[in-house]
Amino acid sequence: MVLVLTVAGSDSVGGAGVEADLKAVASMGGHGAVALTAITAQNTVQVRKVFPLPPEQVTAQIMAVMEDTSPGAVKTGMLYSPSIVLAVAPLLEELGAPLVVDPVLFAGAGSPLHREGLAESLVQDLFPLATIITPNREEAEALSGLDISGPESLDQVGARLLESGTQGVLLKGGHMGGAMAVDILYTADGTYEFASPRLDRKVHGAGCTLASFIACGLALGMSLRDAVREAKRRIYDSIAMSLPVGQGMDCINPLATLYKEAMRSRVLDAVRAGVRELEERLPPELVPEVGMNLAYALPYPQGYDEVCGVQGRLVRAGERVRMAGEVCFGGSRHIARVVMAASAAEPRMRCALNLRFSEERIEMIRSFGLQVGHFDRLGEPEAVSSMEWGTAEAIREMGHVPDVIFDRGGPGKEPMIRVLGEDPGHVLSKVRPLLK
Repeated sequence: MVLVLTVAGSDSVGGAGVEADLKAVASMGGHGAVALTAITAQNTVQVRKVFPLPPEQVTAQIMAVMEDTSPGAVKTGMLYSPSIVLAVAPLLEELGAPLVVDPVLFAGAGSPLHREGLAESLVQDLFPLATIITPNREEAEALSGLDISGPESLDQVGARLLESGTQGVLLKGGHMGGAMAVDILYTADGTYEFASPRLDRKVHGAGCTLASFIACGLALGMSLRDAVREAKRRIYDSIAMSLPVGQGMDCINPLATLYKEAMRSRVLDAVRAGVRELEERLPPELVPEVGMNLAYALPYPQGYDEVCGVQGRLVRAGERVRMAGEVCFGGSRHIARVVMAASAAEPRMRCALNLRFSEERIEMIRSFGLQVGHFDRLGEPEAVSSMEWGTAEAIREMGHVPDVIFDRGGPGKEPMIRVLGEDPGHVLSKVRPLLK
C-alpha cells in the first residue's frame, strides 16, 4: 500500500477537491491523507462561498501526517492564497516526495478559487519543487503570461512553464478544440502526447482527479510518462461514466475504471453463454468464410483489451459450429472494431455478431422488423480501418445505430452482415429466427 497526501480544498457537493482526490487514490489501491486548505460551499452549478483555513492550520495537518507516515507522493490542488503556498512549500521540500501541482485558479463553473498573487506565488515558490504541474488552458495562460492560439503557442507555453523549475508540464487538452482530447507532456527529455476521443460533456472535478491519478502512479513507482499515461486512461473512464449528481455539470467518477474492471467476469460469462447457444443452434451455412465472432465490450472501450471475443473465431466443423480458441478479452479485432465504432456513437450498443452475407438473408432480416443499414467499400478512404469507417458511415447515414449493418464486399473482401445490440442476449434475440 502507498500513501498519497493531498493538500487541497473541500467540495461540499463531493465532486472535486479532496473528495475526488481520495476516491481517485483509493481506486488505484492507495491510501489518501489530507491537509485541508479551505472549505467551499458549492454545488454542480456554482461556488457560493470559500472559507480558507489559516496557513498555520494547513501546516499543522501536513506536519501531523509527516510525523506518523511516509507519503509516497503529494498532490496539491486549491491552495487559495500566497500565504498558504509560502507556508506549505518548505514542508513539501523537506518531505522530498514526488510532487504533483494542480494549479487550481478557477472552479469548473468558472468561479475564482484564489486570492490575488496566487499565480505568481505558485510559479516562484512551488513549481521549482514540482515533479509535474497540470494546468488547463486558462490556468496555463495565466501562469505563463502567454495566450494559447495554436500548436506553436502551446509549445511556447510549455517551454515557459518548464523554465519555472518543474520537471514536467502537462498541458491538458480538455479545454482545447478538436475531435481528440490531446494532453501534452513537456519535459527536459522531450515532448509526449496522450490522446483520447473527446467526450461531449463538461464535468466537475476532472482536474483534481487527473492530478491525483498521476500522484498515485508516481507513489507506486511509475515513471512520469507511465504515470501520466495511466492517469489519461483512467480519466477518460471517469469522464465517460460521470455522475448526474445535481442540476449542473456531472460530477467526475474516479472509481469508473475500478467499476469497469469488476465487470470483466460478467462480460466473459455473457459471451460464453452466447457462444454456447451459437454452437448448439447456429446453422453452419451462416458462418462466413473468414469465420464468425461474438464481441462484447466493457463500457466506453479504449482498445481491444476491453472487448471480449473468441480467440480464433467460431468456424465450421463439419455440420457443426465450434470455437477455434478461447473466449477472452482481446480475442477479437475484426468485430471489436465494429463494437468500438457503434459504442462511440451510442454507448449502450456494446455487442456485435457477424454472419455470412446473402441478399435473401438481408430481406429475411428486414422481414423480422429489424432496422438495416449498409456501407459501400468502394467509398472507403485510404489508411482507415474498414470496419470502424464502415460502421461509422452506416450509423451516420441512418442517424443512429441500426440493428444490422451489411456490406457487399469488394476486391478481396468478403461481404458481411453484422448484428448490433446492447449485449449478447440482445444480439441473439435479433437472429433467433435464423437459428435451429
